[in-house]
Amino acid sequence: MLKLLFQSVLELFQKLIGFFINRPTYNTMKKNISFSLAKSSLAKSSAGMEGRNKAGAGDADKDTGFSGFYLLESNLDAFLARYELIESAEQTLDLQYYYFHGDTSGKLIARALIKAANRNVRVRLLLDDIETLGADESVRILNAHPGIELRLFNPFYFRGLLRYIEFITDLSRVGRRMHNKALIVDNSEAIIGGRNIGDNYFSANPEFFFLDIDLLSTGPVVNDISMGFDEYWNSRWAVPVENLYARPDKKYALKKIKKYLQRYVQDVKQVDFEQALALSDFKKNRGLAELPYIWASAQLFYDAPSKIDKKNQPDHRQLKTNLREILNSAEHSLTIISPYFVPGVQGLKWFVQMRSKGIEINVFTNSLAATDVVAVHTGYARYRQQLLAAGVNLYELKPSAYVRDRNKLKVLRPGSRSSLHAKTVVIDSCRVFIGSPNLDPRSSNLNTEMGLLVNNKALANQVLQLFSGITMMHNSYHLRLEGSASARAEKIVWHTEEAGKNVRYLVDPQAGFWRKLSVFIYRLLPVEELL
Repeated sequence: MLKLLFQSVLELFQKLIGFFINRPTYNTMKKNISFSLAKSSLAKSSAGMEGRNKAGAGDADKDTGFSGFYLLESNLDAFLARYELIESAEQTLDLQYYYFHGDTSGKLIARALIKAANRNVRVRLLLDDIETLGADESVRILNAHPGIELRLFNPFYFRGLLRYIEFITDLSRVGRRMHNKALIVDNSEAIIGGRNIGDNYFSANPEFFFLDIDLLSTGPVVNDISMGFDEYWNSRWAVPVENLYARPDKKYALKKIKKYLQRYVQDVKQVDFEQALALSDFKKNRGLAELPYIWASAQLFYDAPSKIDKKNQPDHRQLKTNLREILNSAEHSLTIISPYFVPGVQGLKWFVQMRSKGIEINVFTNSLAATDVVAVHTGYARYRQQLLAAGVNLYELKPSAYVRDRNKLKVLRPGSRSSLHAKTVVIDSCRVFIGSPNLDPRSSNLNTEMGLLVNNKALANQVLQLFSGITMMHNSYHLRLEGSASARAEKIVWHTEEAGKNVRYLVDPQAGFWRKLSVFIYRLLPVEELL
């Protein structure tokens, strides 16, 4: 912390001296500037490369135009799928993430990326700059590898703690982030969904884990995902790391990378994560080549990177328009899974309208006790009673959900808790949307997002089966209105099962004093549009 504070003070001094000489990178870049690699450095472009028929893809996509999909629900499977894809890469690796943590799983992925670059695979890593505080040295050194290029999306001007000043002086820009999540290998396979790179997403954190969903994809849709990545990579908002940091000496950087690899191995050996991976069903029973893909038509949707430029919003496509059309197309039922669910006034009216048409609506989100972002829960809580009154079925995840089942992995400690992070919608039990957006104002209006709509009943049923599991009484709270509606005395009651018995709560269960106090304070603040 002291080192970071010193860096911030020094940086402020340097910035003030050079302010009138060098304007911020994000302001000096012209819209037509592209930082794409020179053609001579590429064997083939990622978007134009012919996909390899591996991982069981066969020729089905050639005959039907369908793509193959495999649902990654298990956190361990989600990690292993990424790791095996990286290890199998022959020509290109493209990664686009909101954040990439330097914890156990992050170190394992980083090690795999370095090994891939060492065997002449071209690696491109595009990260949002929101979570890079304190990682300057790692980012700078990793980017110095001749086979790895790293860019930061919508970077802060200040690289140290002083970046937080920009949330006051430049909130309209730095408050908009790239929330996309994708991993693309050889333009042949891709993983998109809700997971970032970090222990919470892969059950490597012994005290906390997310319930999340990804789609492993192969076939024609991967080309669309690659083209989307290239659009972001070549945008004026994706800034090469060498534009933000001085490039280190090559020999020094290579020595540092070797030390990183050695340290990564030592750090990972000190935890039980690798042992848990070896015991996973994915590792024991099948690899990528044996996966039972579901073949179906699909469409990729994503925000234009310029969405973060508020001046350009009306002129560019936005995923929220596509998602609104998808939701409006429902004829019978909607199942919505969103960890951060803030319908807003207009959203509430939409839910009421859809219910008036007789459409069954199920919404699954985090309880106050399970959420990792209390502020967002505040935006949801104020609409619960009206949603229930309209006939929307509300379910909230318990922080104890699945913990007992996953203790057998010997990674989680007693008292560990879970939180929902999956973002998916099932429409009429025959179509499913899986991606990065939450149903909240931030995803709709501020962040860039991406997702896949797959037209397939079997895949939709797989998601609905997961929904049935997580909404069982011992895993979730079922919210109901009880009391006299005519006397306006209806109150929300949380129903659940504990120790085999049905239990009722009249206030947010298991939330604790400080969480409830935080909700009270956030209710007083005009922050809903930022949630």
